[in-house]
Amino acid sequence: MVQIEELGKVLAQLFDIRHDSNDGKSESLIDTLYTSLKIDKHQALTMDLETLRIKLDQGDHAGLQRMELIAKTMLEESFHNSIEARALLTKAKDILTYIQKSDQTFSLERVELIDFISNLLKD
Repeated sequence: MVQIEELGKVLAQLFDIRHDSNDGKSESLIDTLYTSLKIDKHQALTMDLETLRIKLDQGDHAGLQRMELIAKTMLEESFHNSIEARALLTKAKDILTYIQKSDQTFSLERVELIDFISNLLKD
């Protein structure tokens, strides 16, 4: 849980960078997130959701929480990476929808993120 909290803080830094000047810090922070989760972006984009969850469980059954971090990372990365933005947004939406269906707790934040991403994909 400490790892997930720390990665959440890194994600918050990414959000701040998007609103300030971006001097290359975003790529470094995004790489840090993927590395800390022991997965690379290509794997996260191409794995089916069940396999992704199993890979992220890492023996502590926190795979859904890590999947949510990956989805938020992909969403944030889409603002910095226009080339892969659509693929990142689509996968982030799929991950969040999967979590919402799989998790026993309802999250209004997830619902709002899914709607937000859906609107971004319409453009």
